Amino acid sequence: MREYQTQDEANNDLVAGRIDAIEADDIAMKEFLNSEAGKACCDMKGTVVDDQDVLADGAGIGLRKSDTELKDKLNAAIKGIRENGKYAEFNAKYFDFDIFGD
Repeated sequence: MREYQTQDEANNDLVAGRIDAIEADDIAMKEFLNSEAGKACCDMKGTVVDDQDVLADGAGIGLRKSDTELKDKLNAAIKGIRENGKYAEFNAKYFDFDIFGD
């Protein structure tokens, strides 16, 4: 078992045959597997079971509990881009599914 600082390092070792498998975020893996290097060497063998007790729901940003002003600004920015259509524009450009989730 190895730990990598970046996903690119793990992907490079996989392509070079220095490792046999990797486990990574689904979005990052799809991007890699759609690349020329990924298509030439690898394929997806499975996914992690969606276990809410382990994975929870969605993603988050780490902030200090005391930094409520920043939290409010981030929440307002997310709400704003979802309301003005920029989120949908960005999402459609880079993803084939809604990254915001439910």
